[in-house]
Amino acid sequence: MNETKKNIIKAALKLFLQKSYKEVTMEELLRITGLSKGAFYHHFQSKEQLFKVIVSLFYNLGTIDYSAFPIDSLKGFYQQYVASVTESLQQMFAYIGSDGQGESSYNFFLILFDAQRLFPEFKEVEQQQYEEDRKAWEYVIRRAKRKKEIRTKVPDEQIAQLFLFLTDGVFLRFVSDNSNPDYASVLMEAFDSLYSGLR
Repeated sequence: MNETKKNIIKAALKLFLQKSYKEVTMEELLRITGLSKGAFYHHFQSKEQLFKVIVSLFYNLGTIDYSAFPIDSLKGFYQQYVASVTESLQQMFAYIGSDGQGESSYNFFLILFDAQRLFPEFKEVEQQQYEEDRKAWEYVIRRAKRKKEIRTKVPDEQIAQLFLFLTDGVFLRFVSDNSNPDYASVLMEAFDSLYSGLR
């Protein structure tokens, strides 16, 4: 991606963090990017395409590559998961020019809801990502049961869902409450509690 495109995306993102997709006008996009209409359309066909590129970028940043995760221990797996999620969040917040605190981070989350509501393909992307996450967790949970690391009769899928739901719940609390800025330690504490209950 060339520098002009990156600058357009960063400038436009500031608007989308302040307003919904429908509220942002082409005139505002041109003003904030400093481009003429022709120059803008040289890089993006429309406001819709620009918005979709921004949303896709954040979905890609949020996608976790499980291939290098340890699979011999559920605890080792979730520790690596917390590190990966934290790194993804730091990349997202660096991109939007935020330290992860306050309104801009919360509005970023709303951009994703806006995208799913307006463009059904993003709902499908979200569902596919969730299924891949769940399968990775289920695989490690099955191994942990076989090795007697955990001794629960709770079905693998339900345990996987609990870990993923904890991730989402802690994140929602994190972006809406500035009093506890350490996402990783709160998530790790929640995972450790769940893990203890499974042993």
